[in-house]
Amino acid sequence: MKKLMLMGFFWGWTLCSWSQQKESFYYTNTQLTQVLSDIEKAFAVNYSYVDSLVAAQRISMPKRLYSLAEINAQIEQQTNLKIIRINERFYSISPSETVEVIPLKEVLVEEFLAKGIKKTNQHYVISPQKVQTLPGITDADVLQSLQQLPGVKSPNETATGLYIRGGTADQNLILVDGIRLYHPGHLFGMISSINPNVEQTVNYYNKAVSPKFGERVSGIIDIQSTDVISKKVKANAGINALNVDAYLQIPLLKDKLGLQLSGRKSITEWWQSPTFAQLENKVFQNTNFREFDNQNQFKFHDYSAKINFKPSDKTAISLSALVIKNNLDYQNAIEIDSLNNQKMTIENYGFSLNWIQKYSPKFTQKTTFFYSLYSFDYLRKLDYSIDKFEAFKKLNRVVDSGAEINFEYQLKSKAKLEFGYQSFGNDISHLFNSYNQDLGVVLGLKHLYNITHAGFVQFQQSVGSWHWQPGLRYNYYSQLKVSSFEPRILVQKNLSEAFIWQLSYERRSQILSQVREETAGDLSLENYVWVLSDDSDYPLQQANQYTSGIIFKKHNWLLDVEAYYKNITGITSFTLGFLGQNDNNIQHGKGFTKGIDVLLQKSSATWRAWLTYTYQDSQNRFDLLNNSHYFPSGADIKHHFTMAFNKKWKRFLVTAGWFWHSGKPYSVIDNDGDIVSYNTKRLPDYHRLDVSAVYQFETVRGNHLKVGVSVYNLYNRSSLLSKELERQYGNLADFSNPRYTGREYYTLGIMPNVFVRFAF
Repeated sequence: MKKLMLMGFFWGWTLCSWSQQKESFYYTNTQLTQVLSDIEKAFAVNYSYVDSLVAAQRISMPKRLYSLAEINAQIEQQTNLKIIRINERFYSISPSETVEVIPLKEVLVEEFLAKGIKKTNQHYVISPQKVQTLPGITDADVLQSLQQLPGVKSPNETATGLYIRGGTADQNLILVDGIRLYHPGHLFGMISSINPNVEQTVNYYNKAVSPKFGERVSGIIDIQSTDVISKKVKANAGINALNVDAYLQIPLLKDKLGLQLSGRKSITEWWQSPTFAQLENKVFQNTNFREFDNQNQFKFHDYSAKINFKPSDKTAISLSALVIKNNLDYQNAIEIDSLNNQKMTIENYGFSLNWIQKYSPKFTQKTTFFYSLYSFDYLRKLDYSIDKFEAFKKLNRVVDSGAEINFEYQLKSKAKLEFGYQSFGNDISHLFNSYNQDLGVVLGLKHLYNITHAGFVQFQQSVGSWHWQPGLRYNYYSQLKVSSFEPRILVQKNLSEAFIWQLSYERRSQILSQVREETAGDLSLENYVWVLSDDSDYPLQQANQYTSGIIFKKHNWLLDVEAYYKNITGITSFTLGFLGQNDNNIQHGKGFTKGIDVLLQKSSATWRAWLTYTYQDSQNRFDLLNNSHYFPSGADIKHHFTMAFNKKWKRFLVTAGWFWHSGKPYSVIDNDGDIVSYNTKRLPDYHRLDVSAVYQFETVRGNHLKVGVSVYNLYNRSSLLSKELERQYGNLADFSNPRYTGREYYTLGIMPNVFVRFAF
């Protein structure tokens, strides 16, 4: 079957051909930014321009079919602008009197996998509102979109469980306008809590991370909402089988003051759709949660607001706020007059103030103040009678606040210097408490505080076909009273017009992380807590990563190959979810990951096909575990392969993708519940087929109506996704001598979803 699917893929790939298409357009005094957005979607091209250059421009066009060349000519005739063709997919807009072409040298690949995804020499840039449909994704979910990229995996089939080059999800730093996110998901991570319909840019780094970023040792996901002040009220709203959402841009003072508002609210508490039913079956495996209804509910929402203020061309100030909340309320009868009630609330909210000041064309300052709070509150209460009960409470709280000031100085046309200072504090606590009507017992309690002082500097220069970016970051951690020096460097060489070679090295550190707690076994959905390094149980994590790769692009072909090696120290056995065989102490260890990411892509104006392959070897070692030998990490998926294709017919776009990876490792326990081997066995191979389709109705005076459908796991294959060990507490002896039981978790079944979106 695999061979037939592969042959069918290449057959479809070969039959598709490019042709000069025409599309229907009709505008009456319409803002040019809207027109350009429509053209980009219709012809799969990209325009590069300065916002202020086109913001005031408006055009009118009679309704008829236009080719790309014809509509470009209309824009030039009705404005004082010149459209310059860089290549068949990339265009630059400049004043008509300017004819010099200045390409964006930093952009290496336009439309990486799909329209709206670019690759620069240092990171990926994703514009969710511009991303065309991806396999199995209804709206352009930010974190699910990242999983389409080589080297990004989610072994547990969630949106938030991103494993980037061997790193765990808590080793990724996620920022929204400078606000730190500690719980970026809804429905226990099955969808992202970042509204994809907000006008924003997602900068994703997996290597050569700028020294202005610290705090984590794996991926960086830096999300920036737009700072453009709209000329008129703009809005979009949509609904799918899980939630409704809306987004507004409101000009308050022409070109000076603008407001952005977004909101998303679940409908799962009122209607348990087939989509929700499938997610429910997946996430509530091995728990005592059964069917949800209007009384037993899981619901979520997220809201954001941003005010942009531009008193002059040299000053920009913005204030952002974000609220994310998940809520579970479930009650079931155990026996007559006995009730089991479980409540859980997960919140992540914060705000940030950003000030950008341009002192001269060459010298810019950016200052940021931020505050973020994460709160986890879980209560399980068993009421046996009116005056007899038993309860367990779990709390986890993270307060993160700070300020940073960054400077950027353009030394010459091809050289730039960046430097800055950052100071932020982490206040982290957790509590596990068991109590009844007579007695309360604190099972775990910890509260630590740290202030980090950091300084960084980075220099960039291009000379001929060479480009390099050396940098250095310095951290001082008050909790540990230690310093960390983190060198970073990126070197790039254009070997020819078609070949680019890159080499990079980086060192990073992390003082807070998530560890697995085993106190409560019946809620395995959220059994991780954030903790702060204390130089005792939880040391400072430090990682080094080396990468080298090439990019080849010619005649609409793209080949991207990159090899990497990463080592890490400061990991613990508790982080991985198991303790020593007959030792209840937390074991310290180290690990490494080596791998290679490959992408092959072929594209035209109306279709695109791509293959990705990742090889990864990720192993850990602890002094008192497994006879001090290395063994595979829990996310060590050796081989990962993706094959995808999309095709556009006028306003209809369809995408299909087939995903396959080798099985995850798992540990083996004996009949007594003791671990006899660590991750020596592997699960069967995993594969699924996802499809998506979108139709956009004809534009009428700038308004858009879009409908779409997606199907995840089209052929409904049920696979064993993981085997997890769960700590058992049957008697007092289990606290000193760990016993485990195995839990099996299966994949998400066939899951359809639909959406309708309207924009004006």
